[in-house]
Amino acid sequence: MANRFRHERLLEVKDLMLRLKSISLRDREDEHLKRNGQLAITRDEKRRHLTVDQPAAVRDVRLLRPQDLQIQAWYTEQLNEDLRREIYDVRVAEEAVHKQRQVVEKSAMEMQSLEKLKERHLQVANLESEREDQKALNEMAARQHSRAAGLGRT
Repeated sequence: MANRFRHERLLEVKDLMLRLKSISLRDREDEHLKRNGQLAITRDEKRRHLTVDQPAAVRDVRLLRPQDLQIQAWYTEQLNEDLRREIYDVRVAEEAVHKQRQVVEKSAMEMQSLEKLKERHLQVANLESEREDQKALNEMAARQHSRAAGLGRT
């Protein structure tokens, strides 16, 4: 086709890139959800650890040994550190999702621009084709008219 859109290959590549970026975005969103889930689990674990519904021996502080209290304190601190790390991981994953979403949106806008360019190109090509067809019809009509006029004189 003589009027082939000259940026067709670029459009195909951009479409492929947009698909790949969208897949990457979904992966990052999945990672973000996974991190949020792990954070919720750790928060629940800390909440359970700090609840008053502990065995009678633990509620009666007089029966606890100093080592038991130290273990409880260490475990609480470990849970706090896990929570800090997981909150950080969630924020990092959230930022990655945000950045990837921006990349996908930019790529989609570029695709849209190319699609509009292609559409305009096709409109111009169709208009040129219609003009050529009309010109050919006019030439055929003129030849028939001149033949008919030439036959009418004899």
